[in-house]
Amino acid sequence: DETEKPAPGTCCQLCGATGRWLQLLKCPMCHAYFCEPCAYKYGGKDFCSRHCANEFYWGGEDGDDDT
Repeated sequence: DETEKPAPGTCCQLCGATGRWLQLLKCPMCHAYFCEPCAYKYGGKDFCSRHCANEFYWGGEDGDDDT
């Protein structure tokens, strides 16, 4: 059973919503496409998840000081 995956940017990768008037957003961290109802808003930006929002703003901080 071969099921074709929709082309990127044609449906929400979180809930699967599709439609002619569906506005998709793109996560600035992982580049996943998602719809407005699925958006996780943080720091004035829209992300696909809380994890991506935290990684975008706080990722890479492990407590070690490189100075």
